[in-house]
Formats: sequence, C-alpha cells, structure tokens
Amino acid sequence: MSDEATGDERVTEGTWALPLLIIIPLVAIRYFSSMSTPWLVIAWALWGLAALLAVVGWVGVVRHGVGDTKSWFTCALLHVALASQVVALLR
Repeated sequence: MSDEATGDERVTEGTWALPLLIIIPLVAIRYFSSMSTPWLVIAWALWGLAALLAVVGWVGVVRHGVGDTKSWFTCALLHVALASQVVALLR
C-alpha cells in the first residue's frame, strides 16, 4: 500500500471556501463601516473561526497534499484576507 494520497483525497479549493466565505465579508464591511465595539467583538470572533478553519485545511494539506494550482491560489487568497483583517483589527 502506498503512502501517497490519491487525487480524490487531496485538498482542493473547496477546503478553503468556508473560511473565505467567513472572512471576505468582514474585510468588505470593514471598509464601509466604523469600528465600533460590537463590530470589533464580532469581527474578532469570526476571524478566529476563519483562522481555525484554515488550520483544519492545513491539517488536510499535511495529511493528503494539495491537489492543483487553483487550491494554492484559493489558499493564498484566504491567507491574504486573514492577514489584512488582523492588521485592520489591531490598528
């Protein structure tokens, strides 16, 4: 039995879709609203959830590998969104 993952087990761009669905609206709302206290609490909570889901995605990458270029692009997009959101929240 081989240790390499088959194409069906590899991580795809869908792995990163849920965290992106959580973080992208936060980034967009940040540009159109003030940073009130309730907003900051909600933003940090959702950022934490998206970061946790990104860690879960990376566990899949370590176990099964990444499938293709679209997966890497989606992963990079997620990490840029996570980084830009945390920089905005720390200001």
